[in-house]
Amino acid sequence: MQVVNPSLIAGKKVLLRLDIDVPIELGVRSSEFVVKEDFKLKTGLPTVKLCLENASQVIAMGHIGRPGGKVVPGLSIEPIRKWFIEQGFSNNKLKILENLRFDIREDKCDLGYAKELAGMGDFFVSEAFASYHPASSTTILPTLLPHAIGLRFAEEIEKLTEVKNNPKKPYVAVMGGIKVADKLPVIEVLAKSADVVLVGGKLVSEIREQNLELPKNTMVGMLNEDGFDIAPQTVEAWKGLIMKAKMIVWNGPLGRIQSSEFRVQNSESMGSEKGTYEVAKMVLESNAEIIVGGGDTIGFLGKMGLLDKFEQKGFISTGGGAMLKFLVAGTLPTIEALDKE
Repeated sequence: MQVVNPSLIAGKKVLLRLDIDVPIELGVRSSEFVVKEDFKLKTGLPTVKLCLENASQVIAMGHIGRPGGKVVPGLSIEPIRKWFIEQGFSNNKLKILENLRFDIREDKCDLGYAKELAGMGDFFVSEAFASYHPASSTTILPTLLPHAIGLRFAEEIEKLTEVKNNPKKPYVAVMGGIKVADKLPVIEVLAKSADVVLVGGKLVSEIREQNLELPKNTMVGMLNEDGFDIAPQTVEAWKGLIMKAKMIVWNGPLGRIQSSEFRVQNSESMGSEKGTYEVAKMVLESNAEIIVGGGDTIGFLGKMGLLDKFEQKGFISTGGGAMLKFLVAGTLPTIEALDKE
């Protein structure tokens, strides 16, 4: 699988699949929708710049949300277009297609739709690691055109392959969030290579309600009385493990994430977010190599003013589900499609 470079795309019309599925909200001072959190968009900029500098035209595409094949104004690509203009990408070489999921054929892996997209360009570049579910634009389009992966996509594969195959020891995995049915297979795989798997979030109550059996090196946290956050005893019990770790992989918040803003200076007012905040601080203070993934986790770190610090010290994966699936299987449907010549 080749990584995009100037010689591959020189003078060509490039179809660029981006991960633009970022939080959108109504602007504070207007009725227009705006980008709320732009981490994923920023990670794709080096590839966008490379393509614009060398291709004759760049046609970017992606999806936002799950409109189910219907046009949903709140999921339009327009805020993304405005974001790129604000970043200085206003030249005529960059065109961004409307939300691909407005067409029902995208998620149905429709060959005809993929051929329509392929007809717009000469070369396909995938810079959407997080968009790993089979779709016309991610698993069918690469089979119709010469293709390559983007710079960030390549970095994701390199970093997560290292975690899967050659983790630094002691290796601590921190798993939070919800949906134990999805997370249990991941916990079981991580437990085979990690020294310990620390489990928090709603997973704790789901595991206990279902009386699930976990690997012996898995520590399931205690919850506060309201059941919305890990207890202080758990944070303290995990401290020694986290501080001694040489590698920490973290996916999913450890308490219920609130939609309103909290002042970081007053941790007592954080409520169900305090446990996640305390663990985040410990992870930053450790000497471990850090890999973090998951939209809710990234959003939380951004809200608490910690995202930049995590980016400086570790690696933030653009994918939550994609990151976990790769750590389990060592590949993704999108990667398999891109591997084909």
